Amino acid sequence: MIRLMVVVVFLVTAKGIQQPRLVYPRLLEERSPDGRMVLHLHDDLTLNLRKASVAASEFRVLEQEDGRQVMHFFNGEELDRHLHEDEKQFASVHLTQKDTGVEVEGIVGPYHRIQPMPEMERSEDGLVPHMIHEIEKKEMHDTEMEPRGLDTWSIKERSGGTANVPEEVTVELFIVTDRWHHKHFAKTSQLILYLCIIVNSVNLRYTETSAPRVKFSLVGVEKDEHSSYKTDRDHYLESSTTLDAFQIYANGKKHEYGEPDIVYLMTGGEVYSEGPNKTKNTNTLGIGFVGTVCTTHFVALGQDAAGMYSGMHTLAHEAGHVLGASHDQSPPKPWIPNDPGSLSCLWKEGFMMSYVDGGTKHHRFSNCSLKQIRNVVVMAGLSCWTVKKTGYSYKGQYAGMVVKANDYCQKTVFPNEKNVTADMNSPKMKECKIRCQYPKPRQQCYSYGYCQKYTSIFYVYENALDYMSCGQNMVCVRGECILKQKVLTEAPESDLSTPDTESPTPEVTSAAGTTDQCLCDCSSTTANTRYRTTITYPPRPKVIRYNPKGNKP
Repeated sequence: MIRLMVVVVFLVTAKGIQQPRLVYPRLLEERSPDGRMVLHLHDDLTLNLRKASVAASEFRVLEQEDGRQVMHFFNGEELDRHLHEDEKQFASVHLTQKDTGVEVEGIVGPYHRIQPMPEMERSEDGLVPHMIHEIEKKEMHDTEMEPRGLDTWSIKERSGGTANVPEEVTVELFIVTDRWHHKHFAKTSQLILYLCIIVNSVNLRYTETSAPRVKFSLVGVEKDEHSSYKTDRDHYLESSTTLDAFQIYANGKKHEYGEPDIVYLMTGGEVYSEGPNKTKNTNTLGIGFVGTVCTTHFVALGQDAAGMYSGMHTLAHEAGHVLGASHDQSPPKPWIPNDPGSLSCLWKEGFMMSYVDGGTKHHRFSNCSLKQIRNVVVMAGLSCWTVKKTGYSYKGQYAGMVVKANDYCQKTVFPNEKNVTADMNSPKMKECKIRCQYPKPRQQCYSYGYCQKYTSIFYVYENALDYMSCGQNMVCVRGECILKQKVLTEAPESDLSTPDTESPTPEVTSAAGTTDQCLCDCSSTTANTRYRTTITYPPRPKVIRYNPKGNKP
């Protein structure tokens, strides 16, 4: 029986947090020898910043609008426009240059974050005041569990092999934030900015991976309102049962998430594990499956104090587990083929996969962890290495043997709407449910002259007609998806549909415009327009909660 390891991470809040430090950042006129921007924060801290990139080219956001679930598509290049890093000092910041001065937000070292203080008085030379805060430091204690009955490590299901391993593999990461977390952010753009900084900081901790080098790309975020995977009341989440339920939840939405390699739940709630006599051990920090990237158990979760970047290290640690790294000084895991183990890397050294704080080593992986990650990533194979440049395309697709799918949706489902199409790639087609949809242009303008155009895609699921395609060599008959060969003798001999006279449905594009203003930077006094794409879902059905085994009650 194949077994997987689950890791539970505990925290102990450190005492003696430093007081915030008031600084006035300024860009020095001269640049570093390699052309980097030189940002002076104070006499003991100057950053040499280079451009960074972490958002996928087509970045998706799922959220609620007026009781409906909506999906937006953003241009990742614009989201990354002002993202910079100093890899030597583990700094990842969003930096904007405005007429009023430089504003910097993000992480400026392993243990410190910075944020602008616009309500405070400027310096004599007009510099914007900022505060540098210490990031709350948390010691990590891990408990390993081995759930049974999980067969995600079947080699025959992997592309596997070591041939043609690329120099770099992009791991596509999707983050789900619950309402205890995302309610901290007044705007979705602020949440996106925050997560981009966190994931870019995580990437700085993976720079020593090799053959292949691993880099995370943030492909999207869901602002979840209902937490149907939660098994407790209030803001509590029991670690192991929540992870099991979240694994089911994430697999159910994998298509909407864009088929990512890892899905991570970032919670603002209180994660706990059961102690003696059913007591709650609220020192739990995170939990994740080990070695399960690109499998059905591709999930992990962790706490984060929204806006404080406290969950960055947890994400880096938990992602390491999903990529195959166990704790330092551990034997090889029999459920991971060819796992080299980490016995030769001492726990007390304090690398990333130990809760001992080894100083700068605590932000790096041990040689053992690097070998374990390499083993799993190589074994994951081409299907995992390939970046899914998917996003929703709304071109009509021919379905069935009598009526075209687009015609069916236009004439029977949304007869009064324009540009109606059918999405035949939805997983529900396996249930013979066709998704009919139509776009509606929208625009939102702000008082400072910035306008954002986007398109909402409204859709509903309808029963597919007989003989509509539901997969390769599969068709729907009486609501059941079956092999086409079984019904060929009963199929009509001619296509009775009318000639295709409809105009081609344009593909939805994620962005437009060529100005150099970041999507999230609204400082310009000139009216600028940015584009995004939105999908609006029908009203959410009654929430179904799962028990620890993933069965409906």
